[in-house]
Amino acid sequence: MPYFLLAVLIAYPLAEIALFSAAVDWLGWWPVLLWVGLTFVFGLVMLRQYRLAFAMTLMRDLQQGKFGAGSLFALARYSIAAILLLLPGLGGDVAGLLLLLPWRFAPAPVVAPPQDDTLEGEYRRVDPDQQRLEDRER
Repeated sequence: MPYFLLAVLIAYPLAEIALFSAAVDWLGWWPVLLWVGLTFVFGLVMLRQYRLAFAMTLMRDLQQGKFGAGSLFALARYSIAAILLLLPGLGGDVAGLLLLLPWRFAPAPVVAPPQDDTLEGEYRRVDPDQQRLEDRER
């Protein structure tokens, strides 16, 4: 596992450099630099607005009783997309934009059962005198 992490940490910047140089060859310097600058600003704005959106989304889901893995997945996805857009590189920008697309396969939220003082179950009424008679017969 440590070697895999090391390979990813080495391969990611090399892939970003290769994508950057291919984009510069295809489009030129100024469009690529403009793209990187705009995605940096977009990622920065997303991170600045993230704190308010995070708190509001959590409070809304808790109040509606729909807090679950789906809510946390959406919030984590948004923050990872903002960080990927903030980092320079075209591959990270594409991955960040893909994370911002609306996904519908997240698990359904867990709905909390209603809170009341009712206990569900069955009962049987036993008179104390009747129970004494049954105990004597045994």
